[in-house]
Amino acid sequence: MAVIEAQRLINARGSTVWDIITDTKNFAVWDSGITAVAGEIRNGGTIRVRTPHGGSRNFRLAVEQIPGEVMTWTRSVHPGLGTTVRTFVLTHHAGMTLLVVREDIRGPLRGIIRSPFNSTEKDLNGFVDAVKHRAELLG
Repeated sequence: MAVIEAQRLINARGSTVWDIITDTKNFAVWDSGITAVAGEIRNGGTIRVRTPHGGSRNFRLAVEQIPGEVMTWTRSVHPGLGTTVRTFVLTHHAGMTLLVVREDIRGPLRGIIRSPFNSTEKDLNGFVDAVKHRAELLG
């Protein structure tokens, strides 16, 4: 299992942070590392994500969520052989919001699976920094 995680304490309401990480139309506007998202980010939904690492390829991701608290984006290459899960967790903390984003690649093919995000620790930290910056700008 390959796991990376990044977290930031954000001086904004949880609802503001949630709106940012579920707004498909604006991912390409702020420095999210995602160039396009198609579909609606909702519980039980499916989205298609394009990143600079994937070239012109769209990655299909299943969305699960408890609105305002936790969300996962899951890509399965083949059942049992490889799965990438990006998890977003929001926690209220002293009038601010703690955002934790974790990427987990599982399965016997994890060494050769192409993650939609091709994330490194630096990439994931860049993502949460961008969310923090946008949320604190929007208030």
